[in-house]
Amino acid sequence: MAKFDSYKIGVNSELLQLESFYENRVLATFFAQQATRTLDIASRLLDPPIFNSSEFIEAVRYFVTKNRMPKVRIIVHDPPTIVKLGHRLVDLAGDLSSLIEIRKAGHEHKYYSECLLVADDMAFLHRLNGERSEATANFNDRRQSKYYLDEFNKMWDASVTDPNLRRINL
Repeated sequence: MAKFDSYKIGVNSELLQLESFYENRVLATFFAQQATRTLDIASRLLDPPIFNSSEFIEAVRYFVTKNRMPKVRIIVHDPPTIVKLGHRLVDLAGDLSSLIEIRKAGHEHKYYSECLLVADDMAFLHRLNGERSEATANFNDRRQSKYYLDEFNKMWDASVTDPNLRRINL
């Protein structure tokens, strides 16, 4: 994956074709490391091979603690399963609930099967079929990112909080 080490959000405009979950995880981690304002994620089960890796979790932790007014919004479909699997991003969201919000997709989006990550309104990672590893990504495509964000925002507006995703402090 060294070929992507020099890529920067807002600079490189090449459309990338990804073939493996490993490539997806590396790109998602790069986006979290480089973002300065927002990370928006939509994923049915919060794809553990990508979003539950220690590298990605640490990159998100760094993003939310080192930037001014960062925001992470995440939409999932099956919160009980995600919690049952012990997803570390859910734990991090519990620790940093004012900066990371996870919601359950609304009923009208129950068939959404894509996986999406948009960073700083300009970089995206998109899998048309969330169960497959093939994806497209770009570090600097505001037009396509806006399209994905418009879809994400519709889902966000229809999403709901889920009690399974709340941390209970005793």
